[in-house]
Amino acid sequence: RIHQYYVLRSYLLRISIRIAKEWLSVLFERTLQRSGFNMRREGKIRAVLAGIFILGHGGVLSSFAFMGPAVPAVPTGPFPQTNVATAIRRQYSSNPFEEETSDQRKERMKLVRGVQKTFYSDEVGVYPAQFGVYSNLLIYRADWTELPGFQHVMNVTDPDYTNMLMRCVSSSRPWYFGHVYLPEGADGDEYNYRLEKWSDAPLIGTLMQVSDYKVLDDGNLYVVVQALGRFMVIDSIQSSPYGIANVEMLPDQEMVEHFYEEAEDTAATFDFALNDNARGAACAGAVADAGVWRDYEFQDATLDDNDGNFPPVANFDVNAASSVATNAGDIVHAAIEEYLSQSPSNMFHGECSIDLDGPDVATEEDSIDAEFQLWCELDNLAKILTRLNPKANTEMPIPTQILGLLPADKDGRSWPKGFKLSRYTKKMSNVYSILEKNSNLQLNKDEPDQLKAVEGYPRLRRARRLSYIVWALLDTILGDDYIKEEGRVTKQQILEMSSTTARLKAALLRIREINETLKQVLEKN
Repeated sequence: RIHQYYVLRSYLLRISIRIAKEWLSVLFERTLQRSGFNMRREGKIRAVLAGIFILGHGGVLSSFAFMGPAVPAVPTGPFPQTNVATAIRRQYSSNPFEEETSDQRKERMKLVRGVQKTFYSDEVGVYPAQFGVYSNLLIYRADWTELPGFQHVMNVTDPDYTNMLMRCVSSSRPWYFGHVYLPEGADGDEYNYRLEKWSDAPLIGTLMQVSDYKVLDDGNLYVVVQALGRFMVIDSIQSSPYGIANVEMLPDQEMVEHFYEEAEDTAATFDFALNDNARGAACAGAVADAGVWRDYEFQDATLDDNDGNFPPVANFDVNAASSVATNAGDIVHAAIEEYLSQSPSNMFHGECSIDLDGPDVATEEDSIDAEFQLWCELDNLAKILTRLNPKANTEMPIPTQILGLLPADKDGRSWPKGFKLSRYTKKMSNVYSILEKNSNLQLNKDEPDQLKAVEGYPRLRRARRLSYIVWALLDTILGDDYIKEEGRVTKQQILEMSSTTARLKAALLRIREINETLKQVLEKN
């Protein structure tokens, strides 16, 4: 302990010599304010600990010294494969002490990490949602939109968001936080872009899950994140240095309509019903359905998986499929009954904040029909891309995560003549079965499981997933700038669409446009 005391004291002394006294005072005060400390109330010991905390964030000194606005780091993806293992190995920390040896630095960083743990020891995370409402959710705001079903790795360098995500991962799992689009050039502290209903800021965001993370020597974070579902901000609790809000999950119109009849029947027959709000109960059932299938739709991804290679779309977890399919119906019905057992005077949240009364409300059949049309157009796209690149005709240009959503029974419809995707999927399933039996061949263990959704996977959830992840294909073919072109539907507009049918039709329109352009290229050549 005496040795550690003198080591820490010597480092703090060196910092004090290098930085003017008044700058250091301002620096500590700003850090303490951002971290929720008060120097006068907590005493000098906590101030010194805060100083040690700063030393663990190499480049943070300059960030605080300039007092500039916090700018979140841009994520590394999505790309067809995002490799972070190499990036982590090449990540070197900025060392403020040139004469410090590697072993001394490791010892200092070990002490710093111990101090950091005391800062986050009281974190409890996000309480389980009640009827789809998450309270006190940490909000990450950035100039891009997260679409449900996607995953990528974020390199977090901003000190505010590093603090926020450390709070998140220091609690018990699941590690949830929210992501809300912040228009480019708009600072989060500006009056017109606060997370309030009267502001110009978008209030539709995405519930995110941290699947894995790594703290680098300089205090920055590599974080594997997965986008789970969309929500609406209903109460803003804090705007700076990062947002904290109460949010309500927003199921699609078709999902609510799907459970409406069950909710209506339960409201009429449930002995303990204290309200008859069938629409709210149906919404609660849809939210519960999304929650129970989440374990299957989002396989845990770690920084060590496949040497750090990540597809932009989350994989299915077949190990969770059996229990999910068995319990989904009971969990949904229990959620409907629980909602109906609320007293009307106590009902405040969970009212299902989507419009189900207008003439354009989409039905389940609408979404399945739009899904079928989209698959036909995707088949045309695959044929055209194969013709444009005949040397790669042994490969399918449609990713396996998308092919796995191809309906097996076609829902009573017949594929058009020459439909290629179903034959390819069946062929690859047979190939994988053969390869799995050969222990000498290296096979990505996740690939076979992604080629076919498990039996019992609801068709509405299948169509919903496709309506989001199909945009990953557009990113791969044309690049992210394609969606940013003037007149194109933006990812934020896609997220704000309240129905699966609307998103499927938007994707259908874009893919038809791409196919027409590619056909013209073929004709000219």
